[in-house]
Amino acid sequence: MCEEINNFIERDAILVVDGQEVLNFGRQSMQTLHARPSPELGALRHDGRRPPFALGAKLAKPDKQVMCLHGDGSFGLNAMELDTAVRHKLPVLVVISLNGGWTADPKRDKPGRDLGYTRYDKMAEALGCYGDYVDKAEDIRPALVRAQREVDKGRVAVVNVRTDYRARAGTLQFAQYST
Repeated sequence: MCEEINNFIERDAILVVDGQEVLNFGRQSMQTLHARPSPELGALRHDGRRPPFALGAKLAKPDKQVMCLHGDGSFGLNAMELDTAVRHKLPVLVVISLNGGWTADPKRDKPGRDLGYTRYDKMAEALGCYGDYVDKAEDIRPALVRAQREVDKGRVAVVNVRTDYRARAGTLQFAQYST
C-alpha cells in the first residue's frame, strides 16, 4: 500500500502520516522529496492528532495535493475531522490501513487491541465524502486514481484498504529527510 501511495502522489504533495505500524512502514518506504522540519516524536505519540495537520496544510496550500495516511486505530480517534473537511470544503485524500487493530500488541492479548474491520468508507460517504474499499493489492492504485478524481472535483475522499494484521515494518530506520 505504501509503495503504491509513494508511486502515486505528486512530487510536491503534502503527505501526513498518522498511526503506529503504518507510520513505521511509511518512514521506510515513502520518500520525502523536500527537506523540511518534522514534529515527529515517534509512533503512538501523535496518534489521532494529525488529521488537523492535513486540513491545515490544505487550507494553507489549496493548490497542493494533500494526503493523510492513517492506521485504523489512529483514524478512529479523530475520524470526525472528515466532517470538518466537508463543511469547510477542504478536499483531502485520506487513505486508511485497515488491519483490524492496534499492532503495538503483537501477541493480541490486551483488552481493546482488536478493532475489527470497520467500513470507514461507508462512514465517510454518510458524511458527504467519496468512499472506496479495497481488499486486493492490485486494486489500490485504481482506487487512488478514482479518489483523486473526486478530490480534484472538490470532494473529500477516503480509501479504506484492508491490510494484513500480521505485517510489521522492519526495524531499520531510514532518514526522515531526503533531497
